Amino acid sequence: MKKLGLLAVLAVCSTATFAQTTTSATATTEKAQMQDLRHDVRAYDNKRAQAKAAINKGDMAAAKADIAVAKADKADIKADAKTLKNEGVKTPIKRAERQVKAADVADIKADATQLKTDKAAEQTAVKDGNIAAAQADQKAIKAERKDLKRDIKEARRDGVKHPARKVK
Repeated sequence: MKKLGLLAVLAVCSTATFAQTTTSATATTEKAQMQDLRHDVRAYDNKRAQAKAAINKGDMAAAKADIAVAKADKADIKADAKTLKNEGVKTPIKRAERQVKAADVADIKADATQLKTDKAAEQTAVKDGNIAAAQADQKAIKAERKDLKRDIKEARRDGVKHPARKVK
């Protein structure tokens, strides 16, 4: 009887202990902080690329301004990483960079599949003899190619080595 009573008391204590923990609040803040870190990583990559383009054009004033903003973004990245490390995230900067690269590759794959469907729609419109639909599909193909090129450029900027090869 003592064992049964002791077991009941332990079950009540463990239930009370688990009820007091709040893991969901920290998980949501961790997600928000990782999202902020990903945005900072993208902003840093963009400003660094803009500074490089300004240097290539010979516009040193714009390049210095872009470099200053990039340094501020880098400081934000380090601060966010320190906060995330204190919360228990291992290598938050590398994780954020990997997530950014994965998102870039996913965007490229989505654009490539959309381009394939637009080409197929154009071919069917041509076979059916629907000139207006074929022309509309050609415009959609042109816009999708432009979007694909922009996404490939962004992916290269974010560190994806061969983004066009990742589509397959």
